[in-house]
Amino acid sequence: MSLPPGWPRTEQEARSAFVCETRVSLWEKDASTITNIPVIFRRFREYSPRVGVIPRIPGPHWRSAMPPAARPAHHTGATWLSAALGLGLLLSAEAGTAADADPDTVVRHLTARLAASPDDATLYVARARALIELHEFARAIADLDRALALDATLDEAWFWRGMARGRLGQVAAGIADLSVFLARNPESSLAYTKRGVRYLWSGDLERAFADLQHAIALDPENAEAHDDLGVIYARRGELTRAIHHFRQTIRLDPQYQKGFHNLAMALLISGDAEAALASVDEALRLAPKNRNTVLLKGAILEQLGATEEAGALYEFAEQLDEGNWTERLDVQ
Repeated sequence: MSLPPGWPRTEQEARSAFVCETRVSLWEKDASTITNIPVIFRRFREYSPRVGVIPRIPGPHWRSAMPPAARPAHHTGATWLSAALGLGLLLSAEAGTAADADPDTVVRHLTARLAASPDDATLYVARARALIELHEFARAIADLDRALALDATLDEAWFWRGMARGRLGQVAAGIADLSVFLARNPESSLAYTKRGVRYLWSGDLERAFADLQHAIALDPENAEAHDDLGVIYARRGELTRAIHHFRQTIRLDPQYQKGFHNLAMALLISGDAEAALASVDEALRLAPKNRNTVLLKGAILEQLGATEEAGALYEFAEQLDEGNWTERLDVQ
């Protein structure tokens, strides 16, 4: 298996891709692994910031970063998975980080590099991505401001500043940054999803709905977009459609805990407490100490008449930290 024609490949990229392609060749013999390719893509998107991959390496919009001749029609297929993960596993010569490097290590390394190259915009973006993982959003925004002052053409900087601003509560500013990114990358399903979520945070359900629908049109296997669109349908009272999208979410990503939680809530509201219990149990298997999910199971058990067990769960939930989801259905 080789990378598609048109994909640039350095010697280091070739070595990295060889390792990845060997794994993919083995994976192709396992139907369950191929079924879960969308999950692997999601993990790749989460992993790439952690290792401080430089923006020229495919990140959240790796497809649009490829030469036009090399772009796939969709974000699926073992060859494209190989290409994306092969480059993602580079551990970029510029970043110089190890595969298991934690975000603090990445920040320290890139800080030292910036001392030697203070005008390298890509290094500011790479450090910002690690800072975002550490939830140091104000510092990340400062780095991204600096990167854009040095080079306003860095699409990746607009994307990540939009992400960080939203997390810091600057939702309108985050939407504006993601809009700049989308004007330049109109085929990015992920960016439409993230902007749609921020519209959801701001209470603009109409724009959120439009963005999430467009995200799914671009990539029907975008589990996150299905989940968030399901939330909007549920808030509209269209539970059948909400349940459909939540089921799509967990089909595409069986590790998507919030999808199981939201499905359980929608099923409970629709009157199917037994099915809701099965879904909430799966959500708790994935995140046993998620306070909102524990509370939800308590509500389901109470509906089923198991009041004593429900009370024990309510007491347990009081000991747990509040979650930070905003794209979920709340326990009523």
